Amino acid sequence: MSARSWPYFAMIGRSGSAHEPAWVADGPPPSGEPPWTTSRPQRSEPPWVTDGSQHGEPPPVTDGPQRSEPPWVTDGPQRSEPPWVTEGPPAGEPPWGASAPPAARDVFTSAPGDAGTNTGSLPAITGGLIRRQGTFTGRVTRDGSSGFAAEPARYQLYASLACPWSQRALIVCRLLGLDRVIGLTLTEPIADERGWRFSNDGYDPLTGASLLAELYRASDVRYVGPCTVPLLWDLRTRRIVSNDVAQITVMLETEFRAFHRSGAPDLYPAARRREIESLATLVYHTVNTGVYKAGLATTQASYDQAVEAVFTTLDALDERLARRRFLLGDLLTEADIRLYPTLARFDAVYYQLFNCNLRRLTDYRHLWAYTRDLYSHPGFGETTDLGQIKQHYYRSAGWGGKWGIVPIGPQISWNEPHGRARMPS
Repeated sequence: MSARSWPYFAMIGRSGSAHEPAWVADGPPPSGEPPWTTSRPQRSEPPWVTDGSQHGEPPPVTDGPQRSEPPWVTDGPQRSEPPWVTEGPPAGEPPWGASAPPAARDVFTSAPGDAGTNTGSLPAITGGLIRRQGTFTGRVTRDGSSGFAAEPARYQLYASLACPWSQRALIVCRLLGLDRVIGLTLTEPIADERGWRFSNDGYDPLTGASLLAELYRASDVRYVGPCTVPLLWDLRTRRIVSNDVAQITVMLETEFRAFHRSGAPDLYPAARRREIESLATLVYHTVNTGVYKAGLATTQASYDQAVEAVFTTLDALDERLARRRFLLGDLLTEADIRLYPTLARFDAVYYQLFNCNLRRLTDYRHLWAYTRDLYSHPGFGETTDLGQIKQHYYRSAGWGGKWGIVPIGPQISWNEPHGRARMPS
């Protein structure tokens, strides 16, 4: 597979749409900007082909290293010896040694006690299943006081179009125009027993890694936890800055403000942060992780409790959105970005595979129109790839059924007029 840059998202998630997204006219990054690229994952129905003959194939890279010469080759070991191999496991042995890496389900854990409320760290709630908190919690700051300064061409975002947590970061980057200063590498949508892997070319051209787990090992040779996306990688120190999904988006919204595109929305306004976090906390516990609590339930009682929480919240959100365009009125904010990826996957995955089948998203008049409204905004629709989403959940280790069969449906029209632009603020 060839490497692809951010603008090639133009074709992703736009089936049935005849017009180009508004940001296409902006063109590629300025010529003086470093030529970072992205590893493109396999798609079930790609808008391009691997031999570059179709429209949409990017021009050959002339100002960076070629395929046979990864970027670190000039100051590091050759491809057969990644930079971290001297302090890691023997050659040919995966970074987790003889034991297998954590399965997809292991990114969640049970919470026996009440950890209180601290939305910044995505805490546990009593007796519930939660997504594990990010292990790497470094912070990028405007002034560099954290050791990681907000500056162009220094950081690489590793993400997956299939992953709902990744999609938050992808949306923020595109919406704020940070794709011009932060690079992107995408993983394949299907994770096997080794975890997330890079493209069929066999490795990430920036680091030489073939598996996401190798980046975790490079950052901490003793790391044994789940190797999750998204993560922010520092190209200068060659280590993970953060894999804390909530803090990654907030950093992009606040610390990289100097690099936001002209006219970019303020997704995390200081005057509304308490309200954003309060609403996002409810959504996180009852919807974002609520669908997983239902899908991974091992008792009828825990399943019933999870499903009731999911649909009680969806019912309340539908009622709320009957009176306002976005969750906070006429402002598109971080709260909407945290909710959208779950809604985008609901009918295709959670309704069927996770037994959240009391109602479909399309059964909600206002919530479904709101989802289509968000889909039409830069960053939302172009990062919504239902082909990859279904491939991931129905065929990855730990999620799908025994035979890994991907259902053909549902048949949904995302481009129907939503009529929400005329709603009162």
